[in-house]
Amino acid sequence: MQLLYTALVRPQLEYGNVMWHPMYKKYIDLLERVQRRATRMVPGLGNLSYEEALEAINLPSVAYRRLREDAIEVYKYLKRIYKVDSSSMLPLAGLKTFETRGHRLKRQKRYCGTTLSENLFSFRIVNMWNGLPDDVVLSPTLDSFNGKTDHHWGSLRYPVLCFFDCLLMI
Repeated sequence: MQLLYTALVRPQLEYGNVMWHPMYKKYIDLLERVQRRATRMVPGLGNLSYEEALEAINLPSVAYRRLREDAIEVYKYLKRIYKVDSSSMLPLAGLKTFETRGHRLKRQKRYCGTTLSENLFSFRIVNMWNGLPDDVVLSPTLDSFNGKTDHHWGSLRYPVLCFFDCLLMI
């Protein structure tokens, strides 16, 4: 059941995560509910809580996967894995912001005129990216970035959190 879910259902839930990101908690919960239902179908996990079932089958929550995919996309833009100029979409913060704390790849927090624009990729990822430690952000390869990100956010992997709760914990 887990193999079927990860091969057939989860790609449908995660398709276009970077571009389309649920803004309201009710939509985030709807996506998480699909995975919750799938974990109940795994033999022997029906009587466990959702968080315990996720941990038992080593399956991260949908909210965590969205957060992780956003971080991976920022890394790809900044390491020029995509052949586009990301300086206008993800402008670098001023020199003074990282002299006292943080890393040198901090992104500038820009003004959002509407609630809708706050949910766009280039606006919503700034706090998450700026909150990552040096060793994660300055990873030499994408694989090492993935491993360090998972290690850094280890406590966020299984709890069912909405995206906004994840950002508050970072």
